[in-house]
Amino acid sequence: MSAASTTDLLLAFGGAKLEPDAVAECQSICQTFDLSTSELFIRWQTFLINQHGGDANIQPTRERLLQVRGLVQQEQERKLSSQRRGPHASQAVKLSRNKERTHYDKTSVEGLLQGMVSGSQREPLTTPQSTKRVGLLKAHASTNRNRVMFSPTTPSVFAEPSPSAIRFSTRTTMGRTEDSLHSELPPLVLASDRPPVAVRDLIGKLAESEAMSSDESETDDKTDGEKSASVARSTTKRMRYMFEKVGTRTEVVNRRIERMAIETKTEYKIEALANPTYAHQVDVTAVGRILNINLEEGQTATPITSDSLVLETSRRLGNGRRIPLDVRTTPSFSLFPGQIVAVEGKNLKGTEFLVSQFRSLPRLPHASIGERPDKMAPFNAAVAAGPYTLSDNFEYEPLSVLVDHILAASPSVVFLLGPFVGESHPMIRDGLVDMLPEEIFYSKISPHLSRLRKGLPPVSSIYLLPSADDLCCPYASFPQPQFSREMLQQLGVPEGIESLDNPAQVSVNGVVFGVSNIDVLFHLVKEEVSRLPALSDRLPRLAWHLIEQRHFYPLAPPPAECAGVLASQDSRLRMQTMPDILITPSQLKPFVRVHDNVVMLNPGLASKGLAGGTFAKLSVHPQASAELDSSVLGDPQKAFPASLTSVDIVRV
Repeated sequence: MSAASTTDLLLAFGGAKLEPDAVAECQSICQTFDLSTSELFIRWQTFLINQHGGDANIQPTRERLLQVRGLVQQEQERKLSSQRRGPHASQAVKLSRNKERTHYDKTSVEGLLQGMVSGSQREPLTTPQSTKRVGLLKAHASTNRNRVMFSPTTPSVFAEPSPSAIRFSTRTTMGRTEDSLHSELPPLVLASDRPPVAVRDLIGKLAESEAMSSDESETDDKTDGEKSASVARSTTKRMRYMFEKVGTRTEVVNRRIERMAIETKTEYKIEALANPTYAHQVDVTAVGRILNINLEEGQTATPITSDSLVLETSRRLGNGRRIPLDVRTTPSFSLFPGQIVAVEGKNLKGTEFLVSQFRSLPRLPHASIGERPDKMAPFNAAVAAGPYTLSDNFEYEPLSVLVDHILAASPSVVFLLGPFVGESHPMIRDGLVDMLPEEIFYSKISPHLSRLRKGLPPVSSIYLLPSADDLCCPYASFPQPQFSREMLQQLGVPEGIESLDNPAQVSVNGVVFGVSNIDVLFHLVKEEVSRLPALSDRLPRLAWHLIEQRHFYPLAPPPAECAGVLASQDSRLRMQTMPDILITPSQLKPFVRVHDNVVMLNPGLASKGLAGGTFAKLSVHPQASAELDSSVLGDPQKAFPASLTSVDIVRV
């Protein structure tokens, strides 16, 4: 197509002001992609709607037209890719959303007849171990659409279990204890008429108050109820991580450094912190954030090494400048990108900071929100994390066994962490599933949850936590809001089962639980660099970083495969008090350790590939005030009796 004239462009854009460079860019787009001026204007309007809310006052500058060019190029590439694949190339992996369609076995006469009539005949699904059809078939949809959105499926028409299911049912490791804490304590037996546990959310209040203050100018003329609804809507809106601004992230980092600097000055009684980018002939103390940048190449160094450490200052302490760190003579350290540190040393030439030691950061106080009772009521709990099914089917055999374990233990509180229907499941990744994720949850998971709710005493509490890998959760970022009550009803979750945010920090009978359902340990294990650290056991040391940083995800930047970590929701990622029990499920080896009176627990995953995984049972035993060692526990109003907490990590 010949280049569009300036007159045609002005007519197409309705007389908008077009600078000469914008006209040249419009002509280039039309000529490159064979578009008419009217077609280009349609792309421009689409760009305004998607990026600027349809604001007609936005002028078509060259910079904006370059973005339009990119969108047009992506559209052309998608069309070419679709033409190369052909119209039937993706049918083998397409997820069917026809709720009324039923699939039949191609080898049966009924299946052949139905295939000729309805066209629903398809090749049988296979697993790596077997060529048999996977038992995940649809049943007819329920006619009662007002009660729930989905209906349960019938059992598989294939009675023969898969090879992996046979191996799982004949395993010899079921019930084996993989790790334990204070196993010498006797089993905790609670009375049948025990009172319900008292659970309080410790993060929600602060996050809500911060959201209220940030939106105060927008809600001044509204009632209290309207303000709360407006804040809830704006908070949900901020969960969209692709809409975050760079300035928001930098402001959050600056505040984190400033908060820790104030705490460090108070803890060590320092008159003034130094700017580490200036030359100092004597030892000074500075606070900043560790970065992993190779200054010679200007690229991120992977993995981090002791030669690629940089300290980033806050705007007040160092004008946001960065200085390389020399740790060759530092006797002990454990560092990772994004870590806030207090360094002591000197900068002799103004080019690098020679670190003599890393000072320990101040600790959060125990039970800073509310007062603990003189004697915390005993309770027991169960903690499990998904996935809950084997990697070659969706029969959820491990979840069934897990429910049996929990019913036998009869805990006071149960934490079930997602993913429940994981995006990374091999069958979903390969497109071998003909059900929606919500239908899988309704038909395969909810029956086990109903059995769990009916089998436990009414005073027991059951909580579900979402995961960024969970297809049933509409938010793929971190942190995540809890499952809404409407969503739980649609998924068939019975009454009496509640949901928590991810991460969550809750108080159970005065014991503070910190639960972070993201594999931060696996992310940290690849980024940490250390030398003779004080906590030599690596996995507990990685978990302790979260305690020391007062943050459920202190690593920055997160790995590419990790969901977006929302800086705008930093108030929900910060710890509000020192957790007594920190739960961080990970694909790494399960463990339970005590450090500085904090129980750190990785319960493992309920299912690992084609085998069963692990879960954790814990008990907080009753205190006997006369027998407590005050040198260990200190003030019972503030300290947690970690010595009276027993944990068993059990094989499913």
